[in-house]
Amino acid sequence: MKISRIIGFLLFCCTAPLMAQEKDSLIIALDEAVVTGTRIARQKSKVTASISTISRETIDRSGELNVLPLLAYQVPGFLLNDRSITGFGVGPGSGGNISIRGISGTPNNRVLVLIDGQPQYMGIFAHPIADAYSASDIERVEIQRGAASVLYGSNAMGGAINLITRKATKEGWQGSANLGYGSFGTFMGSANAAYKQDKFHSLVAINRNSTSGFRADAADNFENTTGYLKMGYAFSPALSLSGDVQLADATYYQPGPIAAPLEEDKREYLRGRAAISLRNDWGNVSGALLLFHNFGEHEFQTGFSSKDQNQGITFYQNLSLLPKQVLTLGIDYKRFGGKAFNETLPPPARTGLGVQHTIHETDLYLQAQQDLGEKTSINAGLRQVSNSHYGKKLLPGFGIAYQARKNFTLKASSSKAFRSPSVVDLFLFPSSNELLEPEELWNHEAGFQTHILDSKLSLELMAFMAKGSNLIQINPMDTPPIGSNSGSFLNKGMESQIRYQSSASWKVMLNYAYVDASKNILFAPKHNLSFQADLQVKKFTIIPSMRVIGGLRNSLLETDENENYTLLDLRVMYAISPKVKAYVTGKNLLNTAYQLEKGFPMPGINVMTGIHLKF
Repeated sequence: MKISRIIGFLLFCCTAPLMAQEKDSLIIALDEAVVTGTRIARQKSKVTASISTISRETIDRSGELNVLPLLAYQVPGFLLNDRSITGFGVGPGSGGNISIRGISGTPNNRVLVLIDGQPQYMGIFAHPIADAYSASDIERVEIQRGAASVLYGSNAMGGAINLITRKATKEGWQGSANLGYGSFGTFMGSANAAYKQDKFHSLVAINRNSTSGFRADAADNFENTTGYLKMGYAFSPALSLSGDVQLADATYYQPGPIAAPLEEDKREYLRGRAAISLRNDWGNVSGALLLFHNFGEHEFQTGFSSKDQNQGITFYQNLSLLPKQVLTLGIDYKRFGGKAFNETLPPPARTGLGVQHTIHETDLYLQAQQDLGEKTSINAGLRQVSNSHYGKKLLPGFGIAYQARKNFTLKASSSKAFRSPSVVDLFLFPSSNELLEPEELWNHEAGFQTHILDSKLSLELMAFMAKGSNLIQINPMDTPPIGSNSGSFLNKGMESQIRYQSSASWKVMLNYAYVDASKNILFAPKHNLSFQADLQVKKFTIIPSMRVIGGLRNSLLETDENENYTLLDLRVMYAISPKVKAYVTGKNLLNTAYQLEKGFPMPGINVMTGIHLKF
């Protein structure tokens, strides 16, 4: 089926019911408050950046053990390089690569993942670890689509994904558990318990997922166990302290491409995170002091092993000195690096191995947000980066939001983003180059968001242009091949979202993104269409989902054809009682044969069934 016909059909499905609906109570959140794109809770219509949000209810109803896969149906222009039934893995040939607006990287280091506003990435390769983001730990997800470096620094070229952690909000004990089993010996289980008493709150969660794998030609099994603990205390309504720790222990078997399958390539990795936050809010003055420490140990059967760390301090204050104005002053300090080993390599290939490498980065930033009257909001920001290796970098950004009429807002912004060279770029292996400069990108966008039909229908449309330069690339024709700042790209396109909800019993969402990428780059589909409905029929909840991808480059070889595919998923839940639900989830029900990365087929039809409990 052609892309245009599918779009037309799904648009009809979204809008046809509108004619028959009578007025009902307001369901769609008209102007929710967000903290991503700003360091203070602010109405989404007044934030000039493009922000997508995912609630705890949506996370619960998805049934996903990891929070990243559900973004594919919730965020326009989002692509996740999945690889198996469950789990992503690490190292070359693994999944978990995130792309927003066609901007990604190999490894994935051009989209920043944050937890409670603090950057999360591996200290050596500078990419997030996808298997560490358990859905049970997350209350809300906010995604800034497009450059986000003015507030968040390095790696936020394509955008920023802010995972906001859960905490107990009701007095006493609450909790839930989920158990599921399905195709290819796949198991998913999670349990969490929360407790709140007066000013104290705590939450603990444990998750386990494993699969025997679906590849008949190679070992591709996976297992992962994560644990999470969060505790906090409110000294007063204006001052609170909280801390959380997380561990993820995983084993991944990399199967290799189908042209050269691997009998066994075992990769074990342990990831940990600890953070402390002290937050204040005295009305005209608010902010936070955040401290974080990430660490990891990786050991591959092929001989590679590493220990890495990424520590930092974030301090910012929001000041309201003038009416309808917020000034945000902040300082970020990061120290990241590690040590890698591989004794199986010949000595010339061991460049930089066995040595501790550390990079320091101190950033100062200022952002001003000003409302002009009741209709216009402007913001301007500036970040100065001081890197221990390459020196200083200056990043500006500015934008405007204008409420043309009630429930109709126009937005436009321009912002510069960057990515600092990672340890592997600078120091490890013969292709490293200590003279590398940071990658750069300018992002320009403009569009609108509106609510109509008694605010039951929400529409958003954004056009964008992202121009990257100074990209770090390795030219295989060089002798020897070495990294250099020689790459560039120009991505332009549009992204849109339609949401309709007539009542609490049903809602639909349609996302479509078009990307015109000037270069042959991976994970940048020309067409990215997703449709999802959520229907409540008595005790049944029915969630059908469809994804259509067109013009996806899954290989850097010009002779390889683009990948085009359609996926159909279905989740059905039955309420046995108010606190007990049984469910069945089917994925790729069309049994589509497709490859997100050349040589690595995706699983066909797979089914998971289980039970969800609340207590």
